[in-house]
Amino acid sequence: MPIYHCSIQIIGRSSGRSAVAAAAYRAAEKLEDKETGLTHDHTKKQGVVHREIMLSEYAPEEYKNREILWNEVQKIEKRSNAQLAREIEVALPRELSRADQMIAVRVYVQMNFVEKGMCADWVLHDKGDGNPHAHIMLTTRPIRKNGRWGDKQKSVYKLDGQGNKIAVIDPDTGKQKVRIRKGKGEEKLWERVTVPVNDWNSPGKAEEWRKAWADCLNALLPAEKQVDHRSYARQGIAQEPTIHEGYAARKREKQGRAADRCQINRDIRSRNALLQHLQTKIKEIAAELAEMMKKEGGDVEMKKIKAGQLKDVVDAMEERQMLVVTFEDEEEEDGSRTGCCADQTD
Repeated sequence: MPIYHCSIQIIGRSSGRSAVAAAAYRAAEKLEDKETGLTHDHTKKQGVVHREIMLSEYAPEEYKNREILWNEVQKIEKRSNAQLAREIEVALPRELSRADQMIAVRVYVQMNFVEKGMCADWVLHDKGDGNPHAHIMLTTRPIRKNGRWGDKQKSVYKLDGQGNKIAVIDPDTGKQKVRIRKGKGEEKLWERVTVPVNDWNSPGKAEEWRKAWADCLNALLPAEKQVDHRSYARQGIAQEPTIHEGYAARKREKQGRAADRCQINRDIRSRNALLQHLQTKIKEIAAELAEMMKKEGGDVEMKKIKAGQLKDVVDAMEERQMLVVTFEDEEEEDGSRTGCCADQTD
């Protein structure tokens, strides 16, 4: 079956990261970071089969240049904790041709990000190890009609429960505060709050973008090979999702050295195989019981034996399923794994 994977992260200054450095590494290019003066040269990196920059409606054409785009991003983002870029990593099903893989990414990026005002820099990686995937770096600030960067936030009046503005009260007088503005006279002061100019950081966006990627893939995959963005628990499937192994772990295994993450996945697959066996056993015993019940005068003792076997298997199944669901709930709460895929790299 096709692998579904869609992870989302922020590249920000607070973690000491650079958008220019990230872009250079993913695109396997040599880019100069004007902010630090460092040159990031990753031209020897293998496995990059396609690079593409897609610009939003009002973005300057010069932003087609990867070095210019991300240096301009870092230039406008002055805060020490600024979000420089949002990165989305998606697995590309091997069941799709290279042309269809690229169509899926391009449509996904255009519909969900570029049309919403983001600039996108995406790169397709395939090292021939059965793990084709794409990295999509997105700008976090809109661009105005004049081609300049817009604001991430805006100040608006704070409203009460009836939708009315709330006055700023002077604690000394108990009256509304006022200020004198040159050429405008006296101006009353009202409470204000800062709100985002768009919903790009809203909690529900990650879920929306993950589903959209599944939709793009399913438009190209045959009916029997459709993917689902939801975790096994949310789909009602009593299985454990495998974890992200990564290129380094698989390389260690090929060299004959132990890799904990690969062993964890082997253990998970073993438990899932046991679970599948229990599910099959339940179906077999249930079918036998149903057939026996149809026969009048069937052996009562045999029915009791079969019923007892079924109860034992069901009990084991329920215990196993409870462990799996609990495991998945814990993973979703800490955000360490959403979805049901593994084997993603850089």
